[in-house]
Amino acid sequence: MKHLLSRTCLFLLGLLPLAASPLAAQGVGEDTVVTSDKLEMVGKDEQNHFFFQDNVVVTGTNLKATCDEMTVIASRVTEQAAVGELGTITSITLVGHVVIEQSGRRAESGRAEIFPREGKVVLTEDPVVYDSEGTVKGERIELYKNEKKARVFGGAKNEPGKRPTVTLPSIGDMGYKEGSK
Repeated sequence: MKHLLSRTCLFLLGLLPLAASPLAAQGVGEDTVVTSDKLEMVGKDEQNHFFFQDNVVVTGTNLKATCDEMTVIASRVTEQAAVGELGTITSITLVGHVVIEQSGRRAESGRAEIFPREGKVVLTEDPVVYDSEGTVKGERIELYKNEKKARVFGGAKNEPGKRPTVTLPSIGDMGYKEGSK
């Protein structure tokens, strides 16, 4: 189970390149591309906000993510930075039918928040993470890249279906057989 959680943590934290794509700028891997039916950019004094709506698809090196809406908030690098200039991404929020696929693993939730500066991903609204070694689900899943740590939270005590759950492949029958020595 510890192995599955650490793989799950690494998978979801693999989303962080989505937020800080300097590797693509250095020619390592492919560019991160976001498409949507609508895009609105709003420049504020210290930040730029990018609102992607309807049929949002993010593709990049070994990554595909889809959702209904995505908001990217980026700090302006300098006061002279242009409206719409990306800058340093402070947060990415994916909402509605969120599916993130990478390296044979898949995460599904109603909401995903990515905080690249903190190395943190938060999945809420019925999050589930699948890979070949099992499934992890709970009310809230938090992943911390720098600590290589995952935390899975349950709902209230009166919500038994919302408890953290890990489902692993069968390990086979290890029980006692009648008539054996």
